[in-house]
Amino acid sequence: MSTRLSRVEQMLRREIAGALVRGELRDPRLENTAAISITAVKCAADLGSARVFVDVADGRNVRKVVTALNAGSKAIRAIVGEHLRMKRTPSLRFEADESIAKGRRIEAVLAEIASEKKPGPDPDDA
Repeated sequence: MSTRLSRVEQMLRREIAGALVRGELRDPRLENTAAISITAVKCAADLGSARVFVDVADGRNVRKVVTALNAGSKAIRAIVGEHLRMKRTPSLRFEADESIAKGRRIEAVLAEIASEKKPGPDPDDA
């Protein structure tokens, strides 16, 4: 991946997260924007489109939040375009970030394996 593409992705991630924190979106489905995390942005090579990965910390349904963000993607694109100095702001498509949930499942399996391997009392010692 090029350095420029990586920088653009990081700038987009910061600006989208900033727009949410500043409350620039007025969608009732996005009531507690502090709990919404923009975990990553992946831009196409031509910078025409970007996939934005989202996670929600307060237990709300991630799918509803993603639907709300996709409904407001044009407004978010306009807000980001005002703050960033880019020739063309990419179109945004929001997706749920499954990597965090997968990581939690892996940790749970590892913890279960570790608890099974704990040495118990040796029957020969009795």
